[in-house]
Amino acid sequence: MIRRTGIKLRALIAERMFNSYSGVQGALSELRDLAITPDQTEAYAKAVRIYNPTYAYEHPAFVAFPNNVDDVRRCLQVAHATGTRIAVKSGGHSFAGFSATDSSGFVVSMKYLNDVSVRDDTVTVQSGATWGEVYSAVDSTPYVAVGGCVPAVGVGGYIQGGGYSLLSRAYGGLACDKARAFTMVTACGEDVVKATKDENPDLFWALKGGGGGNFGVLIDVELQLSKKPNRFIWKRLGYDTTESSEKALIAIGNNLSMFPKELNLDIALHGFTGRKLLTLDAVYSDHHEDDVKEALSRLHPTTESSTKSYTSFLEFVTEYSKKHGFVHYEVEPVYVKGTMINSMPLQLATYFAELDIPSECLIEFVHMGGDIMAYESGETAFAARTAQYSFYTYGRFSGNHDASKRDEVIKFATSTYNSVRESGCAVGSYINYTDRLLENWAQEYYGANYERLCKIKNKWNPVGRGPLHFEQEIGLT
Repeated sequence: MIRRTGIKLRALIAERMFNSYSGVQGALSELRDLAITPDQTEAYAKAVRIYNPTYAYEHPAFVAFPNNVDDVRRCLQVAHATGTRIAVKSGGHSFAGFSATDSSGFVVSMKYLNDVSVRDDTVTVQSGATWGEVYSAVDSTPYVAVGGCVPAVGVGGYIQGGGYSLLSRAYGGLACDKARAFTMVTACGEDVVKATKDENPDLFWALKGGGGGNFGVLIDVELQLSKKPNRFIWKRLGYDTTESSEKALIAIGNNLSMFPKELNLDIALHGFTGRKLLTLDAVYSDHHEDDVKEALSRLHPTTESSTKSYTSFLEFVTEYSKKHGFVHYEVEPVYVKGTMINSMPLQLATYFAELDIPSECLIEFVHMGGDIMAYESGETAFAARTAQYSFYTYGRFSGNHDASKRDEVIKFATSTYNSVRESGCAVGSYINYTDRLLENWAQEYYGANYERLCKIKNKWNPVGRGPLHFEQEIGLT
């Protein structure tokens, strides 16, 4: 379904622009009722805030806050008519800062389009909602939503990047795999379109892993919910010596393909704690507790462990997201670099066990596999279906943007990334962990699906036309 409304509005805007002036000031004159500008000091500071302050220097001319779909369309139409570049912000958690732009453009914040509506075993979520708001709406039902590990993350960008979850392995795959329908405003604001497996199926395919900001502005997504277990269980295992860490990582590598899909086993190597520490965070439910315990018994024994149990997924994921001590909004400038892997080779286990980790860094392996692998690589735009883990180095540096510290963090992150790739187990980079320094990004993010994505992108949002563009836009390479 394509809703072609607002033709008169587009003509009026075009006429005004002809009689007025183009560029960002022209856009502001048309969107003043939605805009927060730099002279509104406190409100503007909140409006431009993003997760990664590394890119906080990119200050837009203003931030527009649409209240409904027609407002979103107007923002895009005005931007197109004035030749003004925009960035779209759902939760603002783009690691590469792509939800910000400079003073020659403006940001469209989806903050007020955050409705969450539950009906039976489905939930319809507007793109400005956070996963915490989704979990809160679903928590009292017999169901659970497959979504972000951090409640503060916005739904819009996350789900367009595929979106792996603590529930992905056992509850149906990535968040995008649970999508039944998307509603999108086209890139120049002409139309409101629906995308399902039967209606605009090319767009439906592309929105499942093609990355935010490429095809249009996502308004909402309808998601299939999953039956909720009685309890969510979180067991943490700790290893604080090189020898025990190596044995634990080797045991994971040897048992990786045999782990039950009901076990989500995240791995972290901490530098922030001031001492080398390997932690394994096992997440599972009471429905498969015996199978998971048997699998965990095959790991190297640890002298440090703890177990917690939750009936509320919202409560659980809120606690789990704090496991490394991060506040998930504007902590310090960060740099994240990683790749997905399909195995844990012996040499890689030894490398990480012996690696000296700077106090500014954390290395994490987020468990994938399970139901994510039930889909072929071309079944959705998310191609890396053989991945068993998503590896990344998370580095933070001082709030005063110390250049030398930033260089050290980037050097270390790049070194670990190169070591993983050289081990032969890398299968591509996760589009939701965007990296401005990533070489060959199109192949890394999209693999064999890139050519098809370029054709779909050219249909819905051609490069060089309209206001919705950024430096890792599909079709640029």
